[in-house]
Amino acid sequence: MSSSPRLPGRPVDAGIGEDLLRATQDLLIEEGFERFTMDAVAKRCGASKATLYRRWPSKTALAVAAAAALFSPPELPDTGSLREDLLACGRAYLQQDSRNDQVLASVLIASRHNPILRDAAQAAIAAPYSGLFQRVITRAVTRGLVPQSIDIDTLSEIFPAIAYHRTAALGLVVVEADVLRVIDNVLLPALKAL
Repeated sequence: MSSSPRLPGRPVDAGIGEDLLRATQDLLIEEGFERFTMDAVAKRCGASKATLYRRWPSKTALAVAAAAALFSPPELPDTGSLREDLLACGRAYLQQDSRNDQVLASVLIASRHNPILRDAAQAAIAAPYSGLFQRVITRAVTRGLVPQSIDIDTLSEIFPAIAYHRTAALGLVVVEADVLRVIDNVLLPALKAL
C-alpha cells in the first residue's frame, strides 16, 4: 500500500480557514477595515501570519473573503410574474443577521476610498446580486413583457444603487418596505412607460 508523501511543514488544518474568516469578521465589526490587521487576525486565532498569507495574499483579499463567506449567491427567480421576480431580486438584499450587515457595512464604507477593495468587493459580493435584476429584465424583454427599447443596464442598476447607498452611505439596512417602494413605484412604472 503506497501513501502520498507528506509535504514539509505543519499539516493543513481545514478548520483554520473558517476560524480566520470568523476572526476577520469580528475585527471588521469591532475595528473597521482601516484598523484591522493581519497580525490581529493571526493573534486572535493563534495562527501565524504565514498561515494567513498562504490563503489570502493581502488584507483586502482576506476582508473580501470574510464578507463573501456570509452571503450565498441568490438564485434567479422565475415565478411567472415580472413583479414577483423583481420583488424576489430585491428581497435577496434583505439580511436577517445583523452580523452580516455589520461586516458588509464595514467593507462597503472602506471601499468608498479604496479602489482595490471596491473592485474586489464588487466582484465577490455585489456582482451575484446586481446581475439578478439584469437577467430578470432581459428575460422580460425576451418574453415580450416590456418593450425592447428599454435601457436594461440603467434599470437593472437602480435597486442595487439604492441598496448600496442605504448600506454604505447611510449605515442602514435594506428592509421590505424599501423593496416594495422601489419595485412598485420606480422599476415597474419605468419598465411599462418606456
